[in-house]
Amino acid sequence: MPRRRWLPTIYVHPVFFAVLAAYALGGHLTQAILAFLAISLHELTHAVVAEGYGLDVERLELWPFGGVARVHGLGSQDPEVEVIVAVAGPVQNFLLAAILWALQGAWGLDAPLVHAFIAINLGLGALNLLPAEPLDGGRLARVYLARRLGRRRAEDLVRRAGRWLAGGMVALCLIGLAFGRIWLEPAMLAGFLYWASHRRERQSGYWMIRDLAIRPLRFLRRPIWPLDDLAVRETTPIGQVMAVMRPMHYHRVSVLDGEFRRLGMLYEDDLVSAFGRLGPEVPVGDLLSAR
Repeated sequence: MPRRRWLPTIYVHPVFFAVLAAYALGGHLTQAILAFLAISLHELTHAVVAEGYGLDVERLELWPFGGVARVHGLGSQDPEVEVIVAVAGPVQNFLLAAILWALQGAWGLDAPLVHAFIAINLGLGALNLLPAEPLDGGRLARVYLARRLGRRRAEDLVRRAGRWLAGGMVALCLIGLAFGRIWLEPAMLAGFLYWASHRRERQSGYWMIRDLAIRPLRFLRRPIWPLDDLAVRETTPIGQVMAVMRPMHYHRVSVLDGEFRRLGMLYEDDLVSAFGRLGPEVPVGDLLSAR
């Protein structure tokens, strides 16, 4: 059996080095390095906690004002595991800031760099708790909303929140520019938020069907699930029905005609199988006639 590596692959985007050079020219190289260190520790904490649950961390992607821990199989875990992995990063930031604040009194650590690192960690932790994609708060909001609205609807809401947040930061930068101020950090962060949200949108269909397909693995760990009954019109596409399915629930679908009469019954595995064979646009009524 191959030996499991402890540290994941770390990828630093080339734009980071350009930003680092710009900060060096502006005399703010130290602040940029502190921010990069805080982001790295934040993402590494996600990785360590995920590894503790036996998950494979593919790599850490570090950007000038953001980062992503690519954790293989996180979406297939119980929602509680996903929540713990997500919240670990902000907790680490707040805990590190609290430790440094306590030590500066006990050990006389009153240097400006210590104060700056405390502020960066507090800001990074608070920012990541905002309920927007791709922040940790967005993952927490998605887990919470998916239980009530279905995974696809929850994905759409947190992704839209991420784009609104990016747009707000761009507006803030434009306001600052009107008053002769250039705010590079919000502009870079807005770009990261928008890019990550767009990337997640392209992959959302894949993640939805993958999570539904590996639900039997979850069922082995948690053998009792709530049963959800859905009633859908026979012309409703398969993908639209699957979009409202909720995590950790099993779904039974009553197919109705235009006069609200029941034509037959489908189960979750019927839809998952048909999605893979026929695609998302096939009406659920066709599955009954194909039996």
